[in-house]
Amino acid sequence: MTVKRPGGVTFAVVLMYIGGIIQIALGVLTIFLRYAPDVAADGTTFAVSLTGAGMVLFGLFVVALASGVARGSRVSRLSATVVVALGLVLMLADLIVADDGDWSGVAIQGVVVACVVVPLWTGAGRRYFAVR
Repeated sequence: MTVKRPGGVTFAVVLMYIGGIIQIALGVLTIFLRYAPDVAADGTTFAVSLTGAGMVLFGLFVVALASGVARGSRVSRLSATVVVALGLVLMLADLIVADDGDWSGVAIQGVVVACVVVPLWTGAGRRYFAVR
């Protein structure tokens, strides 16, 4: 029996794919930063490379979670919820550490969290994952 995926879940999956792909692209760009003259002068090329590689791996993880959510995996749904909530916590920590009063990152991440989590855990999305 095939169950049609609800539109809200599809929307959340698309957001996750977009976020993962952006994360991968930013990781690749970060890796390229190792060739910047000031990074080489500071001796931080290894740290910059590791950071970029970590960003790429995290982006791949988000894409894998999106694929699992699209297939109706309950584990992927729970993991995706934890990952996007952790992103919000990290944005809040960045706001506190930076102490610049710029709430834009927190606001954007809050909207992303709502757009991903709410469709996965309520209404048709809840029923979609309950069937599996």
